[in-house]
Amino acid sequence: MSNHPWGPSAPFARRRLAVALLCTLGLGAAPAPAAEEGEEGDGTLELEQVSVVGEADSSPVGPDTGYTAKRTLAATKTDTPLNEIPRSVSITTEQQMRDRKVVSVSDALRYTAGVQAGYFGEDNKQDWFIIRGFKQANNGLYRDGNRVHSSGFFSWQIDPFLLERVEVLKGAASVLYGQNPPGGAINLVSKRAPSTAFGEVGVQYGSYDHKQLTLDMGGPLDDEGRILYRITALSRDNGTQVDHVNAERMLFAPTMTFNFTDDTSLTLRASLDRDNSDPMLQFLPSEGSLTHSAANGQIDDEDAVGDPSYEKFERHQYSFGYEFSHRFNDAWSFQQNLRYGRMDVELRQMYSAGYLNDLLPGADPSRRLLMRGLSNADGQSESISVDNRLLYKWEGNRLKSTLLMGLDYQKLDIDDKDYASDPLVLSPIDIYNPSYGGRVSLVNYSLQSVTDADLQDFRTRFDQLGLYLQEQLKLDDHWVLLLGGRYDKSRADIDNRTTGVNKNVRDEEFTWNAGLAYLFDNGLTPYVSYSEFFLPVAEVNGRTGDPFKPEEGEQWEAGIKYQPPGFDGSFNLAVFEMTQSNVRKNTAGGIQTQLGEVRSKGIEFEAVANVTERLSLTGSMTYLDVETTKSARADERGKTPSSVADRMASLWAVYTFRGGPLDGLALGSGARYTGNSWGDNTETMEVPSYTLYDAMASYSWDAVKLQLNATNVTDKKYIATCDYYCYYGNRRNVTASLTYSW
Repeated sequence: MSNHPWGPSAPFARRRLAVALLCTLGLGAAPAPAAEEGEEGDGTLELEQVSVVGEADSSPVGPDTGYTAKRTLAATKTDTPLNEIPRSVSITTEQQMRDRKVVSVSDALRYTAGVQAGYFGEDNKQDWFIIRGFKQANNGLYRDGNRVHSSGFFSWQIDPFLLERVEVLKGAASVLYGQNPPGGAINLVSKRAPSTAFGEVGVQYGSYDHKQLTLDMGGPLDDEGRILYRITALSRDNGTQVDHVNAERMLFAPTMTFNFTDDTSLTLRASLDRDNSDPMLQFLPSEGSLTHSAANGQIDDEDAVGDPSYEKFERHQYSFGYEFSHRFNDAWSFQQNLRYGRMDVELRQMYSAGYLNDLLPGADPSRRLLMRGLSNADGQSESISVDNRLLYKWEGNRLKSTLLMGLDYQKLDIDDKDYASDPLVLSPIDIYNPSYGGRVSLVNYSLQSVTDADLQDFRTRFDQLGLYLQEQLKLDDHWVLLLGGRYDKSRADIDNRTTGVNKNVRDEEFTWNAGLAYLFDNGLTPYVSYSEFFLPVAEVNGRTGDPFKPEEGEQWEAGIKYQPPGFDGSFNLAVFEMTQSNVRKNTAGGIQTQLGEVRSKGIEFEAVANVTERLSLTGSMTYLDVETTKSARADERGKTPSSVADRMASLWAVYTFRGGPLDGLALGSGARYTGNSWGDNTETMEVPSYTLYDAMASYSWDAVKLQLNATNVTDKKYIATCDYYCYYGNRRNVTASLTYSW
């Protein structure tokens, strides 16, 4: 089976106006801000504090100030203020991730507009996202601007403890990143070596016997502060809501930065991540999960579909890379990012193949016995990604120009032993009263025995070479024009060394984008943009034997960004329409054809703010209208694809007490709403909406911080989504954390 598919300094009047605006927009009431402190005090100290905030805000990679970010590299690959980008960009800051104690990248994006994160429930193999109605997992993920290469079960999963922020550039993004899914690009920004020495150790304990130790420390290694280092490490051991399914993770990530001169720097990064776990993702039949079985009731979300005594998931991830930058003069500069990665994977995972009575009518009238298929992977992958960028900046009396010229190369090699098709587990399981530990025998769909001798040797190679050009123009400090184009050549070679059957796919594509924005003095920025994407398909047509065309499409977007002067926050409203063509669809005989097209229209609203020194919040609302406009199957045309929720909304806020007897106490709470979705592509299996509530409380004194987090506070039992299979969402999880900093 294929692998499934984020210190106000404004005057009191401005602060009060901002709070009133937030309340009017329905983002929740906030207490009236306290009166400003008197003018007495050390003026030099106050000036120093403002300077520190300004330095943090000016960074395009973090650390950020609280919940807000002001600049980014992800959207243009240049240091650009967010309000000058004619596209939707959402950023989850490190403080947001700390407050919510996120455990995955998917978890970090649960409060982001337009993103339906973790729609398959809990999974320790990779993170899952639906962005603006389009599913993506293996593609569209980047770390520090370099692609995180993944394919199938050889998928990287980056722990958020290693990150300073998570950025989402929404919609078509091929001009900067090459082959990419239509929903957008997710860029993970790694923790960087600090110029001031610091350290932190932490311990956690929580639900399902969750245990975790962390270390994060760094600073300068020389008196001049030109050599900086950082060491990040984590050890985690936890169970899950599914009985007998456990996970272990250990990671170690050192970083060193050499600032040779004010114009030349080199940052070296490495990481080692070892997962020794059971596969968490549970594939369930809709009967007994989404709907009650008339005779048997409902499958318990604690019951494992597979056999934990037989299943396994071991993954070792190694990466090494660097970021090099050199400024020749005030106009010209060069940057190069490179990352090499290796992954070793061994996976055995069972999944539902349907009730025995459906496969063999009359064999089990009680409809309790479930047949299971087996997913298998045993091999390694190697990847390399290098991005070269030459930047030219020019400024005249009225015009400012930033010209970006780039050349990037990406390569992924996979060697894997797998079956030609997933075998069946001979012994069915009583899913309403399961037992585990018996002998596992495998057969094919003709009930012939399958052994290790039937494993086949697959070698897969993907690579891409892209040349891109981008111009950013700013006229009279108000008009902003963004224009870019890119030419790509890509190839995919899939070789079955056992059978000698090879598949070769060659593609080349030109994509372009354009955007226009106007910066008003009052903080309003209306904009409009157009962008394109393409995504090669490493398969051939089952009927003709010809390579599939790349999936491709476009996005139109218009919106308004608002950053009130003197207010540490922003409000963003976007409307968009996207089209994905050359979508593969199955015919009645199970043969894939390429007649599909999907159109997504929507509206997004997102607000993020450090409202006062005490209150920070983020909120979002999303409305989607997604439709299959072309399909080989008539019953899919005009229908919503599976798993896509039509409405989403969220709100998270944290209030920190400053001074008085409660000094050091922080309280936070949030709510996440996910609307109805469909469990198939023909709108015959409806999955109900659900609302989940999260909460946190922390207390800090001196260098010690105690924090308590709870997700799904009401312990709601719900189906996250269905895609013919169904998936339970995460139940209540409570975690206590203790950290010591120096």
